[in-house]
Amino acid sequence: MRPTGPTFWQLDGQIGWLSAETERSDLSVSHSGLRLPADAGGPLSLAGNMDSLGGLTLPQGMALTDQFFLYLLVGYVIKRFDSKEQSFVTLPAVGGQGPNARQFQQPRNIAAVAHSLIVADTGNNRVQVFDTRSLSLTHVWQLRDWRPVDVTAHRGSIYILDGRYGRVYRYRPGYDDLTLVVKSQAAEAQEKRWTRLTLDRQGKIYILDQHEMHLSVFDAGGHPLAEEVTGLQPEDVRDRFEPPQIMLDADGRFCLPPSLTLPCPGPSSPPDAALPLFHCPPWSDGGLLFDRQGQEITINDPADGLRPYLYTRSGLWFSSGLDSQIYNCQWDRLAVDVGTLPSGSQLQISTFTAADQKSDQEIAGLPEAAWERSLILTGAIQPPPGTDTTDPPQTVDGLVQSRQGRYLWLRAKLIGDGFATPVIKAIRAHYPRTSYLEYLPAVFSDDEEGRWFLERFLAIFKAEWDQLETHIEHIERYFDPQAVPEKEALAYLAGWLALPLEGVWSETQKRNMLVAAPQIYANRGTPQSLRHYLQVYLQNITGLTPQEQGSYPCFVEGFRERDYFMLTQAQLGRNVPLWGPAHVGRLQLDVFAREGEVRLVSTGEPQQDYFDAFAHRFRIFIPASWVRTAAARRMIDRAVHSEKPAHTEVTITLVHPRLRVGRQASIGLNTIIGGYPQMRLGCQKCIAGRSFDETPRNRLGYDTLISAGAKTHAGLVLESKTRMGVDTVL
Repeated sequence: MRPTGPTFWQLDGQIGWLSAETERSDLSVSHSGLRLPADAGGPLSLAGNMDSLGGLTLPQGMALTDQFFLYLLVGYVIKRFDSKEQSFVTLPAVGGQGPNARQFQQPRNIAAVAHSLIVADTGNNRVQVFDTRSLSLTHVWQLRDWRPVDVTAHRGSIYILDGRYGRVYRYRPGYDDLTLVVKSQAAEAQEKRWTRLTLDRQGKIYILDQHEMHLSVFDAGGHPLAEEVTGLQPEDVRDRFEPPQIMLDADGRFCLPPSLTLPCPGPSSPPDAALPLFHCPPWSDGGLLFDRQGQEITINDPADGLRPYLYTRSGLWFSSGLDSQIYNCQWDRLAVDVGTLPSGSQLQISTFTAADQKSDQEIAGLPEAAWERSLILTGAIQPPPGTDTTDPPQTVDGLVQSRQGRYLWLRAKLIGDGFATPVIKAIRAHYPRTSYLEYLPAVFSDDEEGRWFLERFLAIFKAEWDQLETHIEHIERYFDPQAVPEKEALAYLAGWLALPLEGVWSETQKRNMLVAAPQIYANRGTPQSLRHYLQVYLQNITGLTPQEQGSYPCFVEGFRERDYFMLTQAQLGRNVPLWGPAHVGRLQLDVFAREGEVRLVSTGEPQQDYFDAFAHRFRIFIPASWVRTAAARRMIDRAVHSEKPAHTEVTITLVHPRLRVGRQASIGLNTIIGGYPQMRLGCQKCIAGRSFDETPRNRLGYDTLISAGAKTHAGLVLESKTRMGVDTVL
């Protein structure tokens, strides 16, 4: 009896891999695919000696603040990297062995957020919080019978793991209380099981179970998720995390790239797991090398910087029996979705068929001769220049070479170099085989061997025609921005709509623009259309949806701005008009003659400047905090000039969070009410790095005042160790 519905078996991480229970299956099986498992002693394994949860977070005993200052826990003391000394300096009056305040007995980890440094001390069963500016002890938590084993920072909060009762607490700097977030349902059984925790971009909480060696997952509210039932490995969730800025090599060495050693540190490109020291000599011209104690070291031989293998070199996987429910079924083909196929790696798919069901142990014990090779794929030995070997290739088909049988078993073998792994995303086993041999005279089927050869030969053409028919049946997905396949098809749809897309955008960001295209094109040339176009750009730059952007970007057209000239009839205070001649900049003695701002304009009449200068012009106001880099500013400029009417001129103004009477005082337009700005002196590289934004900043008398504010704000205190631009702000 033939089955009804689609005649194929789908094996993947969403539906299930139907893995056979045998000791010979040693591949990593997860929702993300089949891959080689992480090497047991390597940095990507939970059992590795790097203490970074398989490379998901900073190594244990390291903390990086929002200002990119690095702290290092060494024994019973804490060191901070000093950019002036270019070395790690021990914090005074913090640390030392003992039970007293500021001392530690068994410090397990540190974390930093804002101006707070948090230390989890298991030996004293307490958590201490220090102010990084004054090194004062601000909080001490010592709950009854708890066992704080780990701390981590996430979005301005600190999370504390109690390994004894299986609980996670959250601490927000500025508050005095701890908030219970995760409470284990089996607290008695959790003692000494949970040892590390971290959080991903979405705020999900991942906790290492030391006994089972997997990650348990909870949502931001502390509720266990479905992944927690079976447990996850780092490879399953690596795409949910930002790569850590620092990684240890096999000998516990790490590199501080140049971006973290400057007087004004900033973010840097994360190191590669296979070579975590590549930011430092002899691979680059900058950076400093340190050991786990914070002592500077050097590497003379580049081979000395290589770390151990990241993955095992090879592995096998067996499926359980796939039932076709057809007597003597001739299985047709396998469609394999390959996630990655790195250079020099290989994957092999073999099949075995039988009329009766067999146990998993019998399948695993079959000799090599019983398996028929269906598919072999090998990564390029040396890919062409510019080729990204991590991009998934097209789905690859392989004909099932095994003879007739109701049941089918699959065997996958992956081979790698130890530093990368091929990945199988899904396997589809199609059945039964329908051949073009049915349309040929019966004489072509008389000889069994001839029939078998001809059937496989004709299957090559049938597979191509079947694929073409499938594309035609689902052609509508190529016209839907949400469903169109990535890369070529998505770019073709954008080109068909004459919609330019930024080359640096991700596939999701490109889809955002395609989804908005109908509304943009319906009113093209209007302020509403340009504003919607810019909102998509700002969404791709900042992650804020158009709804979250509120009233920005704000548009002020020239004829509306010109109308403000009429308000000069109104008197404000001492006969000061709302808008002055600075808008045009014409040199007029006793009217506008400010050096550095005037322009020599010899045409037109001063009385008509407001009407002539603002014709066919408009301004766009965007919060400066949304456009932080020169690349983002250039992207905004391209977007505006590509969509604005050709006869118009535009000025883009980045709005800084300040209020300047007579200059920047229109609430909701060019004024944003924010917190007290912090000023650092002696940071020429920071100022030069923002040359795309010509607005003055950190200038005394312009937007900065020196005053003795409230006690909650740091003032300028001159002491023997005061260092401008490092630990003192105005």
